[in-house]
Amino acid sequence: MGGADLVLGIDSSTQSTSAVIVDRNSFALVAQARVRYRDDPRLGSFGLTEAAPILPPREPGEADQPATLFLAALDALLEDLPREALARLAAVNVSAQQHGQVWLAADGAQAVRALRRPGSGATGTLAGHLGCGFADDRAPIWMSADTEFEAAELRSAAGGGEAMTALSGSDSPLRFSGAVMRRRARRFPERYERTTHLHLLSSFLTGVLRGDPDAPIDWGNGSGTSLMDWRNRCWAPQLLFAASLGLAGGLAGLEARLPPLVHPLHVAGGIASYFTERYGIPGDCAVVAGSGDNPQSKVLAEDSLLSLGTSFVLMSEGGTPHRSANAMYDGLGRPFLFGCRTNGALVWESLRRAHGLAADDFAASDAALETVPPGAVLRLLQPERESFPASGIIDLGGRPDFAEDYAGAVDSSLGLLVLASEPFAARGAELAVTGGAAASRAVLKRIANLWGTRVLPIADAGAATGAAVAAACALVPEGEREELARRGRRGAAQPGSPVEPDAALSEACRKPGGYLERLAALFAEATGAAPASFTD
Repeated sequence: MGGADLVLGIDSSTQSTSAVIVDRNSFALVAQARVRYRDDPRLGSFGLTEAAPILPPREPGEADQPATLFLAALDALLEDLPREALARLAAVNVSAQQHGQVWLAADGAQAVRALRRPGSGATGTLAGHLGCGFADDRAPIWMSADTEFEAAELRSAAGGGEAMTALSGSDSPLRFSGAVMRRRARRFPERYERTTHLHLLSSFLTGVLRGDPDAPIDWGNGSGTSLMDWRNRCWAPQLLFAASLGLAGGLAGLEARLPPLVHPLHVAGGIASYFTERYGIPGDCAVVAGSGDNPQSKVLAEDSLLSLGTSFVLMSEGGTPHRSANAMYDGLGRPFLFGCRTNGALVWESLRRAHGLAADDFAASDAALETVPPGAVLRLLQPERESFPASGIIDLGGRPDFAEDYAGAVDSSLGLLVLASEPFAARGAELAVTGGAAASRAVLKRIANLWGTRVLPIADAGAATGAAVAAACALVPEGEREELARRGRRGAAQPGSPVEPDAALSEACRKPGGYLERLAALFAEATGAAPASFTD
């Protein structure tokens, strides 16, 4: 690597693409950038908004983004990073929204290979190179929820929910990419037939950076397909067979389209000429396999982590699949369990809008939380179908007063996460919290009281930072990685001041007959589910 001493982490998320460059030894921040799809004029032609970050669905539950969006955002991001920092990169590592997938046609695979050719950086943008090479120009993302039939097919093929969980690590959630792929292939068989490479978004971007359409999928994101044997870290033949029934080429056709599975710290090779010529990144800069946003975020926590993004995700250390959770591997290859609520930050934003406030009026939001005690208002609001715990659209207990309405919605979205995760979540001395809302002390107080534990904010350290830490670990021998990752958490995550629970307020939330128990009963009444479903 010569004098290269920096690493780059890139996170392609639902509403933006961001980057963090840190020193690979001290983990001091060197540069960072973010392009928001809604605000950046270079991305305005895609028509996405903060309130509607997906393309208009063609059927209920469909959730797609333009495949070329991710390429345009990557170019825009690299344009905004300082050339002097890019010239010192030793490695780059990707994080991408889990379950997102991209279908490449033969022309697209050839266009990816062409990024390695000398002169490719002077002949157009990434979107220009690959724009006509997609078998489907719409990329399904994690918000997809139109797959009940296909998810049930996979579950049945494994022998039922318990067997499916033991085999794949999860009970075939609707949004997982195997079921989404199967539904899409059945609806648009001609597009599936044109597909030569079925990539997850993380492996697709890794392949673009490498100039290799055969870039692998890591175990962490592979776990989010419902097609991987979780314990043996390989594609599960019976699940691939079930997913391929009736599709072009059958099992052999699906196997030929899927990339191989590798450790998240696998180095795929050096970076493509396009990025060397266009942005000055050294040609021997290593491209790491990459992973999903949840696995890369988990890199930053030794124990449990709560991520408050477009979706809300609780991640807990653990190596045994549980039917209430999803078993995965983080960006370092460590096993963990997580539960994800689709109804996250956008629900809180929708309430601000509904009450005539700006989408980002966080001052009014914090003031509301400070005036209403946690658990004082029973309010259920989930405008999207939910998988954790599984339920439909709910809107109960709305209030005309913004403070009460907002506090009740915040408490219930967090409280349902507490309840649904209790069967598998480890009870540590501390809960790390990341994501935009982790910058709010009022939100952190709510979390501390609902969970009954100390909360450590790492608000500015998201999946891009986790990817950067993992990139540094990929460059050292295996025996040195654990200590380097520990240093990376201290240096790159830069935790803020911890928040302790208030004993009286936490007791009021967690005691028998308290807020969480009443919330469980209200949820059961709204959905027809027994409250015990939270703890089975």
